[in-house]
Amino acid sequence: MQARQPGVHDSPSASASVVRAALDDRVLGAIRQANLSFLALAGARAVVAGGKPVFGLAVALAVRIARLDAAARAAAASCPYTLFDLAFDDARFWRSVVVDAHAPTLGSIADEATLARTAVFLGWHLAQSNELTAALALGMTPMAREAWRGLPLSALDRAAMAALPRLEARWGAHARFWPKLLDAASEPSGARVEAVRLLGLQLLAAGGMPASAVPKA
Repeated sequence: MQARQPGVHDSPSASASVVRAALDDRVLGAIRQANLSFLALAGARAVVAGGKPVFGLAVALAVRIARLDAAARAAAASCPYTLFDLAFDDARFWRSVVVDAHAPTLGSIADEATLARTAVFLGWHLAQSNELTAALALGMTPMAREAWRGLPLSALDRAAMAALPRLEARWGAHARFWPKLLDAASEPSGARVEAVRLLGLQLLAAGGMPASAVPKA
């Protein structure tokens, strides 16, 4: 039997088993904390954005994030993948970062820089793990993972500053993901939460998560 990716007909238990196979509680906790930081930053930026999109999110969605209470924000952050992207899948970009890894560190805006450092450290750590873990959590393709693995630990701060302009919401322009996520966060139910988690896995698969890395059914 050939390995396969999560698909539109997969059951909630199937998607949960894929996640459990790749992500332990420690990794899930790190993803959750990074997602909380992103949601807090996106909500804060929405307040001062003057009606402009925030990290690629439509104004209405950014405003909804800003209005989430602590419990709803925690529920939204519990997805087993990052809610933000930092060009995690762009192998060419990260190869250039590795080549330039020892250049002087650039300055940046403090809040965004803090999140970028968190995201890059998470990306570097998961790139050292197995292929499925990096693919599920971050959407890393195999070529991008190889580029990340060439990044020295000592250069992560420099890498964060180089990647900062690429920070955006994952699937920010997707018609269904963020509305479904925020609906599930505001009025949580087991079915809603699992549906949005499965949608994210489907989008990761569509974006190039390797079939060879997905456990056999």
